[in-house]
Amino acid sequence: MQDKNSNSHIMKKIALLLLLITTGVMAFSQSQRLVLLEHFTQASCGPCAAVNPTIHTRLEANADKMTSINYHVSWPGYDPMYLHNTADPSARVSYYNVSAVPHSVIDGNVYSGSPNGWLNNMSIVNNRYTVPSPLTLKINQRISPTNDTIYVTMLIQVTANISGPMNAFMSVIEKHVHFNSAPGSNGEKDFYNVHKKMLPTKTGISLPTPLSAGDYLILEYYWVLANVYNINQLSVIGFVQNPITKEVLQSANLNPFPITAVYNRDVETSELINRADNFCFNSFSPRIKIRNNGNNLLNSLTLKYQVNNGDIQEYTWNGALPFLSKADIELPAIEFDLLDQNVIKIFVDQVNSNNDEYNKNDTIVHQFARSVTTVNELLLKIRTDNAPQETTWQVTDANGLVIATGGPYDLSNNTYNENITLLTNGCYTLTVFDAGGNGLCCSNGAGYYRLTPANSSQLIALGTEFKFQQNAQFEVVGVNTSQIKPESVKIYPNPASAKFNLNLPISASGYNIVVSNQLGSKVYEFNYSGGETTINSESWPKGIYLISIRSGEISLIQKINIVK
Repeated sequence: MQDKNSNSHIMKKIALLLLLITTGVMAFSQSQRLVLLEHFTQASCGPCAAVNPTIHTRLEANADKMTSINYHVSWPGYDPMYLHNTADPSARVSYYNVSAVPHSVIDGNVYSGSPNGWLNNMSIVNNRYTVPSPLTLKINQRISPTNDTIYVTMLIQVTANISGPMNAFMSVIEKHVHFNSAPGSNGEKDFYNVHKKMLPTKTGISLPTPLSAGDYLILEYYWVLANVYNINQLSVIGFVQNPITKEVLQSANLNPFPITAVYNRDVETSELINRADNFCFNSFSPRIKIRNNGNNLLNSLTLKYQVNNGDIQEYTWNGALPFLSKADIELPAIEFDLLDQNVIKIFVDQVNSNNDEYNKNDTIVHQFARSVTTVNELLLKIRTDNAPQETTWQVTDANGLVIATGGPYDLSNNTYNENITLLTNGCYTLTVFDAGGNGLCCSNGAGYYRLTPANSSQLIALGTEFKFQQNAQFEVVGVNTSQIKPESVKIYPNPASAKFNLNLPISASGYNIVVSNQLGSKVYEFNYSGGETTINSESWPKGIYLISIRSGEISLIQKINIVK
């Protein structure tokens, strides 16, 4: 017979047991961890040659628990594997404050020091292996048909809530590099999991935290192969790391099976291609990039969009996009009242005439301000990155006519000063293009562009980190355009080739005629009193030219198209 207190005690035990069971289920609803070893070594380091074979043996024996990346450093002697990529290993050396080799780092902040410290105490790895991870990673790779590029895809699935900054990395490695004769002075001929390239950059890519259980991300990057010994030995190690605490939350080896989608109907709106931070037009035709993240073939997509609190517009796209395929969609123009501060919102409404099954990647929100007003004499400063041949730019007017262009460039990490003269008032758009899709920053160095008046520090536009293009609008005011009547000016033939005629009314004060090309450079100038005159354009390259006609304080701009 049990008294009341006894029954209460039993009930408390049952409640505690249920809590423990629930807690256990929650813990194991997270993901099995794969422990990451980041090992620092060198082909001319004697102690490295002594310990590296043991590390390789230990990794093979614990392949279900561990994976590894081997960074080759700059000291103590010659090492061709370091010289193939100096930036990435140096960044990791600095990040972990590595001052001697060999040096091992386990899961970022679990262990850092001599390899013997963990080789002689495998409980460091075993204990870490038992700690559930809040993430699951899956990685695929493919080599281009021409064997010159590797394409990497990583699926990150969140299995428990995470917060704080998180960076994702994909390390392209060569699993085994063999030399017939030792490349360095320590006698080693066989090297394993040799780091070749960190994708997307040496600092990874920042993830949009916080993330909740059930969230996911798909990352896609590529690398044009360089200094690869054996293409058949290429593989990828992926990991996610907190850049502040240095903890590696999860790592993964290459997945032998194709990645499948998390949902059947899921479209990601990944980029507003023609975004501009400043506007002077009151209408906009957004161009966005989408990706089909769903298993089902994407046949139709309904998008909705609005500016500020204006009317919502709807557009239906039709096509045939398989999983992970992309498309650029230009939406019909939307008109709006331009405010000092504005916001455009574009979001997925229907996928194949049904609801999208995952909403967190459906929406693009971009804020933009009213553009500045400026003068017509401008200076565009271009600081090139490591791929100057990828950078071009243009200035277009309100009608989309190209007024000035520049690039591609020849010199890396060089500053180019481009002078631009705009001959009429109005709204203009500067567009800077990067053919590589990585802007002027980060993975290819530290470039930028900056647009200012020629004789002022007023900032009109500034950019560095973008993808394929970035736009900036600005308004030119103060150009004297009063009144030579356009109907009194005759330019013919137009288009012209070797020559054309200009006919103006006779004027006692005369005319100053200046012809400029699309770069704003003067190609021809003369003064005359009016009437008909012939201008020789035989040596001019084909293109649009601006004819500035000035008489005293009045002026007019006309255009001539030279064809060949």
